[in-house]
Amino acid sequence: MPILLGRRHLLRAGLGAAALPGLRSLAFAEQQGAPLLVLVNLRGGMDGLHALSPADDADFVDQRAESLRNPTAGPQAGLRLDASPSVDFRLHREAAPLAEIWQDRRMAIWPAAGVPQATRSHFEAQAMMGLGQGLRAERGGGTGWLAAWAAGAAPAGAAVTALSAQGGLAPELMGGQHSLAIAGLGDGLSSPGGAFGDAMLEALYRHGHGAAAAAGQDALAGLRSIDQLLPRDAEGKLLAYAPVAGVDYGPGREFGRALAVVAQTAKLNPALIAATVDLGGWDTHEAQPGRFADRMRVLARGLGAFDADMAGLPRRWTVLVASEFGRRLRSNRSSGTDHGRAGVILAFGRGFGLGHRFGDWPGLAPEALDEGVDLRVATDYRAVFRTVIADLAPGAPPPPFARG
Repeated sequence: MPILLGRRHLLRAGLGAAALPGLRSLAFAEQQGAPLLVLVNLRGGMDGLHALSPADDADFVDQRAESLRNPTAGPQAGLRLDASPSVDFRLHREAAPLAEIWQDRRMAIWPAAGVPQATRSHFEAQAMMGLGQGLRAERGGGTGWLAAWAAGAAPAGAAVTALSAQGGLAPELMGGQHSLAIAGLGDGLSSPGGAFGDAMLEALYRHGHGAAAAAGQDALAGLRSIDQLLPRDAEGKLLAYAPVAGVDYGPGREFGRALAVVAQTAKLNPALIAATVDLGGWDTHEAQPGRFADRMRVLARGLGAFDADMAGLPRRWTVLVASEFGRRLRSNRSSGTDHGRAGVILAFGRGFGLGHRFGDWPGLAPEALDEGVDLRVATDYRAVFRTVIADLAPGAPPPPFARG
């Protein structure tokens, strides 16, 4: 089943039972609906220096084989951004849809951003980013920063305001209310076991007490609220999602399918204000050139399709793309890169006020490196996220990130 209805996930969902209301009470909402933030997590530590190379930096060229960077010429040449007057930054050759959005002045890039404390642990870095903490985060507990932000910014009484387009809630949405994990909408959102299963769950939670029972009732109400919005034919059969003409999510593979779920839900539910999508496969310790090209192709094609599909959405939306850390400057002996520090964060959208912003770049000279091996974090990721959200929803509460 695409919907997680286990007790643990119901406790984390805590969905309101009210039907979707109008949005007039939302101070920062536009007339057509609330702003939408889509957080894309690149799990595994994406090599930001391969995604966006300082192609003419002598230290970079000296430390990396050409297959692990985007040169200025030849068959592996990267896509020039004209982002800096002093450095020739080149996007990976497979990222053409992203380069087009940059050229449209609807994208901002922070080339050296990350968590403020050094860690080479995926689990630790992802926990820190998921909880919005600068200090080392506790594993397995706390409320995700996006869940906390959505709770403060959501329309009053909305049943579903946050979505993880995957098989489980992302860490950023853990512990929050009005959140669903939906891996697909093609089969509808009925309970496990159909009508019988729905009745059993209803009976189970109707007379229960405590957080589990309340979350169960609210989760069922949330699922129904979205299921009732799904288009059906005269016989009641679900109709396949039809994106904007010319849009094809297929080249984005599993990532594209997840983005299509977000797009469809956003179009059906104007109260959706937060969504997360994961794309893994970035832990490229070996054989990086081919693996990285494949991931960049999927990422760029998926985001390009989503951008085109959402062009007509009558409200502001922003996509925020980040990974838990970058990778080391020097490539290893396995044609790969090991865990590093700073990476690339980018954001784009419609009604986007940060277009062509390019963050601080500390350089790759030996004296500028973190511990002599890593691109230094020039911008705390929380400062980036605050800036992006303030641009998207200036009247909404800021994200509740920890200080320090």
